[in-house]
Amino acid sequence: MTDPERRRLRRSAALHGIAVAVWAMLAWSGAGFVAPGLYGMAVPFIVAGIAGAWGATVIAVNVWRLQSEEPGADIRDGAGVRMDPVPDDAAATRRIAAAQRTSRLAMAAAAVVVLIAGVMLAPQGMDRGFVISVAAGLAVALALFALLAGDRPRTAAQPGARDRLRTAQPGSAGDRPRTAEQPGSARDPH
Repeated sequence: MTDPERRRLRRSAALHGIAVAVWAMLAWSGAGFVAPGLYGMAVPFIVAGIAGAWGATVIAVNVWRLQSEEPGADIRDGAGVRMDPVPDDAAATRRIAAAQRTSRLAMAAAAVVVLIAGVMLAPQGMDRGFVISVAAGLAVALALFALLAGDRPRTAAQPGARDRLRTAQPGSAGDRPRTAEQPGSARDPH
């Protein structure tokens, strides 16, 4: 793993650690709404805070694990049998991506629960619209966090567009204009 990639992963883990604190404070502030009996505000805050903190924790821990794992590390059980059939860090990257995907889906499901709880527990009267809009705002924030959070690991099997541009050789088949005689041309009907 290169130095810039390690810095990127460290920064990602730190930012997700901050997100854990923010979501936990949101859950804590929701607990304050329980005492006066404001369940329409308390439940969405608590559910969104716990789901966001849990999701950010899972993502931060997985990003940190990705950073600390050595490429090609041998994962064996107690009997010395190799448990990881894929060499290098491709298996670890897939495991971490699956854990992040699962936590994102759980946060998205919790966003739906937040919205439903806000509507169901909203008080009757003039505060109903406010409570529902706060729950909707929390649901949108949690859904956006679920969509945007996480580190997308890059592997050698998935080069980015910049990598493809760097590896293109001047004068290669991709740089020459196509003619009617070359297959795949715009004029070629085959």
